[in-house]
Amino acid sequence: MNIVRDRSRARKKDAVDHKLRDQTPIVSNAARLLRDAKLLADNERFASAFALAVLALEEIGKVVLAFWDTSKQTAKSPNRLSSHIKKQTAVSSLLLAQYTTSELGNTINTEPMTAELIEHVARAMSESEAGRFNRLVSLGAVDKTKQIGFYHDDWLDSDVHADQFEASDVTQLFEKCRVAIAALGDSKTMRVGKAIYDIGRLGACDAPAARHGADGPRPRSPGGGIP
Repeated sequence: MNIVRDRSRARKKDAVDHKLRDQTPIVSNAARLLRDAKLLADNERFASAFALAVLALEEIGKVVLAFWDTSKQTAKSPNRLSSHIKKQTAVSSLLLAQYTTSELGNTINTEPMTAELIEHVARAMSESEAGRFNRLVSLGAVDKTKQIGFYHDDWLDSDVHADQFEASDVTQLFEKCRVAIAALGDSKTMRVGKAIYDIGRLGACDAPAARHGADGPRPRSPGGGIP
């Protein structure tokens, strides 16, 4: 039986390695965008650096979605997401999964599955940095903040301006991209991330966005919650 399990694990690892090789050009492009964003950040062009870093995050999200093969899903979300927010949501779901498996995995695996434990885990996930980022993505705030880094338009309807971005806004986003890329090769984190993403698509994460209207809420200032 051990031989069968070992062979099954080897096949799964080979499949993951094959998918990673297929997505290498996209990951490389994400790395290029991050390098360009760092050059801008080093020269204190933080708004443009932030916007480029979000584009890099979306490239990573494209890889995540390809791994999950979401094109075959039949479930319909009650609120359709733009392709940009889908990719951002894929990464934010993966980051939340990484937090859950690394910080809460031992508790989940060793404690009896009671209502109290479920509530504890759900609260910890919601209050974590990854949970806050996941909510900001689902509300469209990260995407709007990216647009502020690129554009100056009245339709953005925001009090945030390009000169309000700070170095920490960019470095926090760099770290999220780094963690997401590292998680691509972790099959457990990828499975948990897909479950979180699927729950969001079925409406659990979309409901708050509907209360803010079709365009989502006004973006918060970069230093006030958009990392």
